[in-house]
Amino acid sequence: MTWSAQDVCWMTRALELALRGRFTTWPNPMVGCVVAQGDSLLAEGWHRQHGEGHAEVNALAQLDPDLDLSQATAYVTLEPCSHTGKTPPCADLLVSRGLGHVVVAMMDPNPLVAGQGLERLQHAGATCEVGCLEQEALKLNAPFVHCMTSRTPWVTLKWAQSPDGFMDGRTSPAVSAGGWAITGAASRRWTHTLRARHDALLVGMRTWLVDNPSLTTRDAPGPSPRPLILTHGQTTRPANAKAASDWADVPVLVHPASSASQQALDTWRRAGYDTLAMNQSPMTPAWWADLRKGLGCGAVLVEGGAQIAQIALSTSSWNELHVLQSLKPLGKGLAAPSLPAEPHARRKQCGQDDLRIWEQTVR
Repeated sequence: MTWSAQDVCWMTRALELALRGRFTTWPNPMVGCVVAQGDSLLAEGWHRQHGEGHAEVNALAQLDPDLDLSQATAYVTLEPCSHTGKTPPCADLLVSRGLGHVVVAMMDPNPLVAGQGLERLQHAGATCEVGCLEQEALKLNAPFVHCMTSRTPWVTLKWAQSPDGFMDGRTSPAVSAGGWAITGAASRRWTHTLRARHDALLVGMRTWLVDNPSLTTRDAPGPSPRPLILTHGQTTRPANAKAASDWADVPVLVHPASSASQQALDTWRRAGYDTLAMNQSPMTPAWWADLRKGLGCGAVLVEGGAQIAQIALSTSSWNELHVLQSLKPLGKGLAAPSLPAEPHARRKQCGQDDLRIWEQTVR
């Protein structure tokens, strides 16, 4: 279908609005809505916060309830919902306000919607068109689409390294030694915004004990992800390790079901930690599917350490890889994982640091 310049203009604006919710809407999708009549903007809105009003609600709330919208068009980046969740169906709202025309960028992959929103609008007499800037909308909500069409969570790998390929200037840092900062403040903010777009964050037991990380979004809006610690299940909790109460969400030790020591795990449980036994080989698609089923996490950020990242890379069970690279070589230390052979998809500067992002499709 050929879209008019006016359609493209208004949908572009709706996508810009949707992006404003990138740190605060997950696990909901980012959605923007523009209500226009010809070349006149009547109202606009976006989904601001998970559990709060959707984009259509926020846009239509700006208009007089008695305003005739039969000649107006609602441009929405995602098919209006047709089910009652934390908020009422947006399709019903558009019907009740008498919208005569609705243009949608992409269908909702959520099985609870999946075309039913448009059916409801068409049944009420509205003209509906789908596909305006569809690829842009799909890319915007790639993690949401993945979660609706796959058993595995959306997986992002992230690490920082020096230009000569080291993650840490120390080869074998001691327990509670603390983290080794390679990159600067802008990279830290990027990392925290990345965390806000995931509902769980996975590190290895050595990273947990050596770095004593906070794993929060303190430099960005949005909630902090739930900490997950990948372990063989043989490590007894040191006396100086943080208690589970130091995190907003209880940390979870993810361990093999067959070889873990219940005695060692009990030392963590007594400090308030949860545990999750896994039967599959770590980082395989089956393992990720079981992790999602067991914890309900739709998007997981893997931040460390090098061994875990390398395993994830070798199983090809990741969706995005973010590598932050500093300017200063370290000369020696803990080697970073091998980078993918294919070229990165995106690149940007984070202060003095260089960010490269790789993408791949995983089912």
